[in-house]
Amino acid sequence: MKRIFISEIGKDTDVKDFFLVAKKALYSSKNNTRYASLRLKDRTGSIEARIWERADELSAGFDRDDIVYVEAKARIYQDEVQLNVTDIRKETREPSPEEIREFYPESASGTERLKEAFLRITGEIGNIHLSRLFDELKRRRETLDAFFLFPASVGVHHVSIGGLLEHSVAVAEMGRHAAAFTGGDGDIIVAGSLLHDIGKIEEITFKGGGFSYSDRGRLLGHITLGIAMLEGLVAAVDGFPPYLADVLKHIILSHHGEAEWGSPKKPMCIEALVVHYLDNLDAKVMGVKEHMESSMEDESWTQFHRLYASRFYKIPER
Repeated sequence: MKRIFISEIGKDTDVKDFFLVAKKALYSSKNNTRYASLRLKDRTGSIEARIWERADELSAGFDRDDIVYVEAKARIYQDEVQLNVTDIRKETREPSPEEIREFYPESASGTERLKEAFLRITGEIGNIHLSRLFDELKRRRETLDAFFLFPASVGVHHVSIGGLLEHSVAVAEMGRHAAAFTGGDGDIIVAGSLLHDIGKIEEITFKGGGFSYSDRGRLLGHITLGIAMLEGLVAAVDGFPPYLADVLKHIILSHHGEAEWGSPKKPMCIEALVVHYLDNLDAKVMGVKEHMESSMEDESWTQFHRLYASRFYKIPER
């Protein structure tokens, strides 16, 4: 779909391409002229845009989080590049997974490197039953492609293409090392780490032009969906031990740690404890990092983070 990215747009650039609508608002100027203020984005960044002619008519045809086709001319306004939009219309065709990647930033770790890490980690699992379980997952290309594509959340942490994979691999890598100090079965910790959030590929959906929660996701949540997905994988592996299936289910059920955080069970084995604390650590640290990227109040302090109920200090580079 894409021919030009926001990072390539400069003064006087003629733009005829697709973008994601990140913000949309209608205003009246001092002389009572209606205009639309937009922020458009793709995987390389975002840009301000204005519709000065036929603002009400054109803006009625699309909304926030829609993918739109834009015809515009770039100009400089207050030392920033801005698009003067002459035509804009909603793209009605659903984008393919590869096209979705054009509109969202990729995880900092890079999805190709993360895929290699996933294959390496699962290839190192010594337990034959767990190894066969991941072989079955790898045969389910649609499931695996979604696992490699989706963010880990809609707006809390790892909000990027490949974010779910990045988070799961990080927890698994840390879990393998933690097992040497905490004890517990390293293969189960790794398997539980990689599977603990797998239900998110059904909890989250790409709708219109943005990631949001699916109807099933809102009704059931990723823990319930993850249990169902695991049961389907286990059923396809001959001779999979029932106790091992129960331990993996328990890790999924308990990885949030407390009922008030969404877990119906507290962690009740060493492996579940390790996955819970590492999941919490990785999610919170990445959440703070992403908050620092977008919400710095000044050079040292972030704005107040409502979920974590705190501001955060960014240690200066020296």
